[in-house]
Amino acid sequence: MTFKGITFTNVLVLLFCIQTAKAQINLHTEDLPRFYQAFDSVLTTTDSTKQVGFLNSLYVDKASNGLKEFMKLRNISVNDWRKFILKEKQSIIEKRPLIMSVLTQQPLIENKIDRFKKLYPDFRDGDIYFLVGVNNTGGTINDKTVYVGAEVIASNRKNWAVSTVLHEFTHTQQWTQRNMVRLMSSDSLVKDYMSTHTQLLGRCLEEGLADFVSELVNEESLAKTIPSGHTAFGLKNEKEIWGIFKKDMFLKFDGNTGMGWLNSGKRKVNGYEQTDLGYFIGHQICKSYYNKSKNKQQALKEMIGINFTDDNARKFLIESGYLSPEELAETK
Repeated sequence: MTFKGITFTNVLVLLFCIQTAKAQINLHTEDLPRFYQAFDSVLTTTDSTKQVGFLNSLYVDKASNGLKEFMKLRNISVNDWRKFILKEKQSIIEKRPLIMSVLTQQPLIENKIDRFKKLYPDFRDGDIYFLVGVNNTGGTINDKTVYVGAEVIASNRKNWAVSTVLHEFTHTQQWTQRNMVRLMSSDSLVKDYMSTHTQLLGRCLEEGLADFVSELVNEESLAKTIPSGHTAFGLKNEKEIWGIFKKDMFLKFDGNTGMGWLNSGKRKVNGYEQTDLGYFIGHQICKSYYNKSKNKQQALKEMIGINFTDDNARKFLIESGYLSPEELAETK
């Protein structure tokens, strides 16, 4: 069949190319309805063996590749899910419509990823898996794959999934994840990495950059997206937060506690406690660097591509323009 020089074969090829382009980012939600099918079945009995059986047959045995990988990453067993369901039954019921709303957010997520690619042409495609864990992970990554623990992240905020996906996808683009396979291939490379990535500042810049890019791509301030979050709190108390942070920023980072700045750690500022203020400070430094740059696309490329060693993190802070003249003189 031909229409004005276009053959039916040409049309099929064009459609295939369009579908292939769209398929480069694969958003998986199939584990969500499976979880709730298993959840409903677990509640029909008090027999623990039957409960485990329902979870196995309805959720785990049918798990997507992402859920299988997530179970390994977080060391989750079927019995962990059984205990979680029994303990958090009411919360799981209440969050059901919020969690399932991911399905209606999919077009917006895909549109935002398209915008991400335009702003950052070196974007690495990957997969997004929405799943229900055991309340121990909101968002995490492995190489080019993003995992979102919907039971943790879901809220009554409109389009709650978007900012989390963009934050985590930013991590998949950063230097560490791009080089992870190479780094893990050699004990000496791992040792070198660990010895040059010791300070708090670099960790906060990595997380703050992910927040900043999420905000940039989403075209909405995180203070508006999450009114009760660290960005909203930070903007109201920035001077005081910075005064505390700059005393800690070159200290050795404690990955278990986050030093009160990351990993859900809390800091008390002006009489109020707030978690993860290291994200906010990192965000503000990155925002300052970006705003100072004349070529925004080049600046974004440079920021995402930085290997935040202790030395590079210090240089980035100095170049960002975030420091006052007096602080800049002290740092140099």
